[in-house]
Amino acid sequence: MKSFKRYNTAYINGVDVMDFGAIVERYKVDGTPVSQDYYQARNRAAFTRLNHTLGLKPITLVLFFAAPTQRELTMQKSALDAAMLTDPLELHLPDGFYYNSVLQSAGELSMLGVEANKMIAECSYTFLGLQHDELRTVAGPNVLAEGTYPKMPCILSCTATANRATLQLGTVTFKNVSSGDAIVANGIDGILTINGVAAGARAEFTYLPYLVPGEQTITCPEAVTVSYYPSWI
Repeated sequence: MKSFKRYNTAYINGVDVMDFGAIVERYKVDGTPVSQDYYQARNRAAFTRLNHTLGLKPITLVLFFAAPTQRELTMQKSALDAAMLTDPLELHLPDGFYYNSVLQSAGELSMLGVEANKMIAECSYTFLGLQHDELRTVAGPNVLAEGTYPKMPCILSCTATANRATLQLGTVTFKNVSSGDAIVANGIDGILTINGVAAGARAEFTYLPYLVPGEQTITCPEAVTVSYYPSWI
């Protein structure tokens, strides 16, 4: 049996799994599932790619638990299971990445033995997750976005320096803006606000703002701030 000592650790919504009496025994992050449509004419030695869909990465996390009694082991695991059911669920794994995740399964405790007067058990968890870095905030309008995901939702914010009948903030046009108004187009949470108040009725848009990998320019007559999560396929 492996010694119950600190190898790598993981965090559940910022809380170390060690706080639940657990350590990471091993983990695995699989590649992003891709489904791609194409068209091939009959008997034609060529085809046309139509579109593709990206899925969430399968994640396996195997933990060791340690406690003086089996009851305490069960209680520790139960507390961790409950923490993994929260929404949102953010994993931070030893690879240094964050994963916006959904729990798929929480396995049973498998008893491994006793060490230093503590019972040791193993448990395996599986998730589906989107790999990303910490929130990044940069000044616009010119933005060099990191990441490889084709569309990365972002938060655009500015302060109006004059009264305007309309003000375009990225992909959103706000109406009847006054000097000093703090305007936010939040493509991450799907919220549009002026001075912290919901402003959907004063806005027009086809889609909420997002960034693409690489260089781009945010359309806005004011100084604009851009926040996003660099996300990776």
